[in-house]
Amino acid sequence: MPATREILDVGCGDGLFFPALSQFGNVTGVESDTEIVDPAGEFFEQIHIGQFDDSYQPHKQFQWITMLDVIEHIPDATSALQLASALLTDDGKVLITVPAFNLLWTKHDDFNHHQTRYNKRLLKRQTTAAGLKIINMHYFYHWTFAAKLLVRLKESIVTAPPASAQVPATWVNKTCQTL
Repeated sequence: MPATREILDVGCGDGLFFPALSQFGNVTGVESDTEIVDPAGEFFEQIHIGQFDDSYQPHKQFQWITMLDVIEHIPDATSALQLASALLTDDGKVLITVPAFNLLWTKHDDFNHHQTRYNKRLLKRQTTAAGLKIINMHYFYHWTFAAKLLVRLKESIVTAPPASAQVPATWVNKTCQTL
């Protein structure tokens, strides 16, 4: 890897991960939601506001591309992954995170306009179709499976419209921090 990498953060929001990523190279981002990018924000000049599709033409390639909880929002995720593949250098890498298992679909997914939740087979099919080679794939946050399943069960019994997430009680946060 070169000393200064070109890094693309797809679905970067307002640049939340830019400080951490900038330790490894030059960071730029793509964000389609104009409401979450602050024109007076610290990273505004590094963010392309628009869709991550063929209209995005950065005129350079990247050693690293992150797509952190992004492709579940995209109706044609394979096309977005193909674009990521085309923007990579020969030795480039893509880091993808997605929510797992349609069984765990909740109103949180509806509120966030998710198209799907993933399992390894679906993610492998889409990444392979896009020309990407999987180096490592695993589930993390698997320890939250039971809690998410309980939320799903509760929502099947008690109906309510989708709403934004609420900050849990302090004791819940402290318990999670110790895990």
